[in-house]
Amino acid sequence: MILSQHIIDLKLRELGCPVSLFVPIAGIIGRTRLTQALQHEPGKNLDRNLEDKLITVLDEMAELKRTSLVAPDWSDSENIREELRQRRALKLAAKYDEDKVRELFGVGHGETSN
Repeated sequence: MILSQHIIDLKLRELGCPVSLFVPIAGIIGRTRLTQALQHEPGKNLDRNLEDKLITVLDEMAELKRTSLVAPDWSDSENIREELRQRRALKLAAKYDEDKVRELFGVGHGETSN
């Protein structure tokens, strides 16, 4: 029986980021546990919540790679983590600002401005 390639493994390959560099960037799983899950070892599956968190980090890394002028250095995990943290904070601030602007103009919750 041939097992399908794990989505996390596919995303790592697309990014050109080995598991050994992804683990410190994600900061939420150990290398051995992730490797075992990616190799479909019996009883070593990831729970859905953890898998979703890892996929979110991978998606953020893909966005970083797409929007960067130079390819990110995945081996610089500390700076990559900081860059991802700052991008999350900016997105949250933009969402908050957008909500506040809508509130000020009485737009939102199905209302439209004239």
